[in-house]
Amino acid sequence: MKLDSKKKLNSGRAGERGAALITTLFVSLLLLGAGGALIMTTMMSATNSLGSTPEMQAFYVAEAGMQSALNALRGNAQPAVTATDRMSFRTAIIPSISNGAGNPGSPRLAQWLPYNDRANPQSLVPVTLGTVTGGYRITVENLDPNSHIVQFQTSGKIDGSQPGTLYRRTFGTPGGADEVTIRYSGQAVTTLTPDPNTFPLTLNSALGSFVIERPITSTANNVLIPKTGFEITITQTLPWPATAYLEGVFEGNVDTAATTVKVTFDKASVKADGTTYAVNLGGTKILNLSYTASPTTTTVPARVTSPDPKRLLLKSYGFGPQGAQKRIEMMISRANFEFESPAGVTIRGADDCTPLTLDTGSSGSKFYSGVDHASVDPQRPTFAVMPCDQDDATNGIVKHQTVDDPEVGVLGDPETTPGTVETPSFLDTADRARAYLNSLQAKGLSLNRYFQPPPGSAITVSDSTNRGRFTFIDGDCTLVSGSGVLVVTGTLTMRGNTNFNGVILVLGQGVLIRNGGGNGDIFGGITIAAFGRTSGNFTAATFRTNGGGNSTIQYDSVAVALGVGSGESISGVREF
Repeated sequence: MKLDSKKKLNSGRAGERGAALITTLFVSLLLLGAGGALIMTTMMSATNSLGSTPEMQAFYVAEAGMQSALNALRGNAQPAVTATDRMSFRTAIIPSISNGAGNPGSPRLAQWLPYNDRANPQSLVPVTLGTVTGGYRITVENLDPNSHIVQFQTSGKIDGSQPGTLYRRTFGTPGGADEVTIRYSGQAVTTLTPDPNTFPLTLNSALGSFVIERPITSTANNVLIPKTGFEITITQTLPWPATAYLEGVFEGNVDTAATTVKVTFDKASVKADGTTYAVNLGGTKILNLSYTASPTTTTVPARVTSPDPKRLLLKSYGFGPQGAQKRIEMMISRANFEFESPAGVTIRGADDCTPLTLDTGSSGSKFYSGVDHASVDPQRPTFAVMPCDQDDATNGIVKHQTVDDPEVGVLGDPETTPGTVETPSFLDTADRARAYLNSLQAKGLSLNRYFQPPPGSAITVSDSTNRGRFTFIDGDCTLVSGSGVLVVTGTLTMRGNTNFNGVILVLGQGVLIRNGGGNGDIFGGITIAAFGRTSGNFTAATFRTNGGGNSTIQYDSVAVALGVGSGESISGVREF
């Protein structure tokens, strides 16, 4: 019976034989698959790790290329082909200059960067950064492709003219034998389109004309034309809206069939948002008006040079080991800035002759000068003020031994008032000053350098004294250090140890105060003017210093140039 039970038990499990082996095999397969996946993942991670190193190296090489291109655009590299070529936003995009003469193709700064083969568009600039080796290639694109097209017109006014006919003036006796009329005829809308691949982009044109007229009853000879001032307004619409002013005088004698009337311009050229308008008078500023019969017209010949583009797109192609490549692009912008500095410190006084406030301080260690610290430009007055402020300015110089002669210059028109210094055109009227300040504000906004402090507070500026920046403070400002251009519409406060290189414009509230001791130096040019932002005339401005220490305020042409060229902004940096 027991034997029979065992047989029945064994016979019931006969179908389970080998199950353990099969289960073991399945588990082994699963473990093998998991192990294989782990090995594969490890191998892929190692491969990716090995592959990311060349890519990172290529990225570093592309970054190095971008920095080299920026360095060249900022004028810190010498041309390798033509020593007289100079870097600018315009020359950077003209292939024959950017790449060197006889080297066509896309602009790639081949004249300023050490490519292996400057003539080969596919060549690279070799790079070694520690253990990183590779090469990069640069391209430059113009984001203002129509910046070479200039469109403008002119209008004019003559001193002593009648309301409603500001462009003309009659001399002698109206209706008499000595009646002579001189009028300015404006240039009609003119569009100039120079070849964008030539340099400079200059074409001949005209800035209107002068016309001499005599009625039939005017028969006298040797009619005297006294020294008379005039102003030509250049209104530009392309490539960017802007206004410039060209002033001068004319004088002489007019006969019935001849004339010796001489026109003398106060400047050989003016700029309107980067466009240069130059009188084309053989290197002089004198235009002789001819007269043979009434009316006789004499054109004002001119040479007009297109501005640089304001925006460029730089692309850097970086190549690393194992065929790795990285590409970076960046937009660089530069605002045009025009500035005139007739003195170390220029203070535009009130139109109603309300006295200005000028106090140079009682310290014998502070020094003011109009002598060019860079020893390039001729000496100019230390301070320049309006005629009715001359005595107040002189009395405000507490210690005359601290101020270089000439201590005070008078703003005016040297052609009509000998002995004066040229008033900057934006300070001729309060309306022009407002328009100028508004244009500076627009530049600050475009460069992301516009700042407005909360009411009752001030923005503190503490920047590098070497890397010029354009800064617009719409309100009060405390200056610690900086360089470039600083525009302040409120009160500008400087400490005794403030250091700055460039242009300072205190326009609006027109108050500059230096407090405390220290050894700070201000090199460049300072302009102060008080006026309302929306309406009104010039009011009295303030320049006041107190405290001890050894400090200097001095005109410096190189620092002014640093300011004029400081309107640069970088944006849109990305891989592509």
